[in-house]
Amino acid sequence: MGSGQVDRDRVAGGIRLHAASGAADALIKLIDLERECCAWIQFGVTRDPIAGEADVVLTAEGEGEAVLAGMFVAG
Repeated sequence: MGSGQVDRDRVAGGIRLHAASGAADALIKLIDLERECCAWIQFGVTRDPIAGEADVVLTAEGEGEAVLAGMFVAG
């Protein structure tokens, strides 16, 4: 997150991460790990095969939305 290669925005129900081409593979690998441990999160991954960029939308219901709001914050 601190590299400037990933942008983070709030969306209804959670967050959206946008990774530049240099960070897309790493972000998708991280999301695959998150899927294994966090079944309460719904994941949507879109990748632009030409530009190499990726968008990941993470959403959850109820208290999960507040948890997501605190995740993946640049430190």
